[in-house]
Amino acid sequence: MGEPVMLQEQDVVRIGDYVKPWLRELVDRMAPRTEIDVGPALLERMVRVEEELRAQRELMNERFGFMEQRFKAVDKRFEAVDRRFAELIAQIDKRFEAMDQRLAELIAQIDKRFEASDQRFAERLAASDKRFEERFAASDKRFKERFQASDKRIADLIAQMDKRFDAVDKRFNTLTWMIGLGFVVITSLTTVFALLA
Repeated sequence: MGEPVMLQEQDVVRIGDYVKPWLRELVDRMAPRTEIDVGPALLERMVRVEEELRAQRELMNERFGFMEQRFKAVDKRFEAVDRRFAELIAQIDKRFEAMDQRLAELIAQIDKRFEASDQRFAERLAASDKRFEERFAASDKRFKERFQASDKRIADLIAQMDKRFDAVDKRFNTLTWMIGLGFVVITSLTTVFALLA
């Protein structure tokens, strides 16, 4: 057995037009009509019902037109919300790019400060070594006293450097937390907008 044939809409219309002339005759053969005497009151009532049905149909068509206008207005509002959401995402992307740039600049400044600090430390150590070598020949006592003073200064410098490193580390941790908090806020806003849409 072959596959069923799928009829298109125009084929169904053509078949209907072809069968229409014989349809009344076929119905009369299957169920013959009996003549019913319809009174004028019943005819008048039927006319009123048909008029009422026509009025209701017109009213329904009018209401469907209003509903279609409302749906178009809602579609426009959704398009406006989509546009606003896209603009907001673009602004957020720009802010993230600016934040990344600021972070890169901050890291570059920190690197420069570390380099300058290392250079100063190296210069001080070189000057200290030179002074120790020149004065070593003069006196063992002076050497020991100055060596102890130099050790104290170096320890102070190291303590200061440790404090500076700790301060930079705290700033970096704060910056990391702020960035994480920013991502959480943006994710929350995106979720809220998605739920509202």
